[in-house]
Parts: sequence; structure tokens; C-alpha cells
Amino acid sequence: MEGVLMVQQTLHQLLQQASKSIQEAQVTASEAQGSNEILLNQAVQLLLKGEQTLEKARHQGGTEATENSQFQQAYEQLHDTRQQLQEAQQNNNDVL
Repeated sequence: MEGVLMVQQTLHQLLQQASKSIQEAQVTASEAQGSNEILLNQAVQLLLKGEQTLEKARHQGGTEATENSQFQQAYEQLHDTRQQLQEAQQNNNDVL
């Protein structure tokens, strides 16, 4: 029973880390919109970190992770932020 609790705590921590990275990527992408290539690159790196952390949670937690509402919310944020970054990159390319 104690092992299950440890896995759940670890999964929860991984999902929190992923969400935090993705949210930071969203904020950074918004700040970079239209002009700042350096911030845009930082947002991409934050998003990749969040994506890797989500993947780690999925790998360690299996079905329990992917059925977790926190995982699903972070995954949706990841997708939305990826789109936001692609639009910001396109806008920056149009400006340059």
C-alpha cells in the first residue's frame, strides 16, 4: 500500500511540474508575441520541459496517469500552448 501512495505522490509532483512549465511557456510566449525571438525560444524550451515531464509521468504512471484529470488538463494546455507558440513564431517571421 505504501508503494502505491509513493507512486501517486510522484505522479502528482510530476504533473505539477509539467503544468508549471507549460504555464510558464504560455506566459513567455505571450510576452514574446510580435517581437522577441529570445523570449520565444525560452517559451519553446519551457514547453519542451513540460512535455518531457508529462511523458515521464505517463511512462511511470501508465493508465493511472493518463486518466488523471490533472494530466489531461496539462496535456490540453500543452497542445494549446504549442499552437500559441507556432502562431507567435509565424507572427515574428512576418514582422522580420
